[in-house]
Amino acid sequence: MASKDYAAIARAKITNAGSGRMPRYLVYGRNKKGKTRFCSTAPNVLICDPEDGTIAEKKLNPEVWHITQWTDLEEVYQFVKGGGKSPKTGEAYQWIALDGMTRMLGMAVDFVNAQIGDKDLTKKPTDQDNRRLYGRANKLIEAMLHNFHSLRGVGLIFTASERVIEIENMEDMGEDDDASPSSFQYVPDLSPGARSPLNQVVDLIGRIYVVRGEFEVKRRVKVGDKVVVKTSTTTTQRRLFVSPHEMYDTGYRSGYTLPDFLAEPTVASVGRALREGKVTN
Repeated sequence: MASKDYAAIARAKITNAGSGRMPRYLVYGRNKKGKTRFCSTAPNVLICDPEDGTIAEKKLNPEVWHITQWTDLEEVYQFVKGGGKSPKTGEAYQWIALDGMTRMLGMAVDFVNAQIGDKDLTKKPTDQDNRRLYGRANKLIEAMLHNFHSLRGVGLIFTASERVIEIENMEDMGEDDDASPSSFQYVPDLSPGARSPLNQVVDLIGRIYVVRGEFEVKRRVKVGDKVVVKTSTTTTQRRLFVSPHEMYDTGYRSGYTLPDFLAEPTVASVGRALREGKVTN
């Protein structure tokens, strides 16, 4: 048996960290706070919408794949994996947004329920029944995440609704030496078995919210051959909280230390912040 050339194998497989992979973001928050709008700021994006909630704006009119059942996600994955291109522009998608992981988990539960078949509807499901049901649904979510995460040359955006959970003893989590004995935390509205693998595959977990006041907005605008920064004012401001915090399930991977929140976040500005430490839109 011929010996393997392990040096050649290593040369083919060893790369710089993150080489060949586009970013993965998870954004969560309450309804109508800007999750879908954030997805729409991605260039050449395909939004997978299980809630029929994508609205076209003057400058943001993304393409949408309406998700009505769990198996639709497998069709999206196979389409993108096979090099599927936009029917409108003929170009390959640069970003895929799974805009509604909370609803997608519900679809996974419905799919598992349908596979179980006939059930005695006179009997109330036990806690053990529900654990098995969500255990199987969580596995579907995990497999789906693995598939999309394996795609190369495509950025991924996941969104989820928000829920508040009570943590009885934050000290047991080992996250903060000064944590209070009991605390509430804002997290993506997913079962723990679905939330954990999602958190693992993303480069940034951010909580989006809106504040009111008078704010200065700086945006990078191309004028001729130059890019200039223009300033305007607004009475509301979307913010993406990204710093690790006891109260929020947030954090990021970057060689730079970012501020607690990014104002008026876009996919481009978040990427610039992570890559270069720059927070100007």
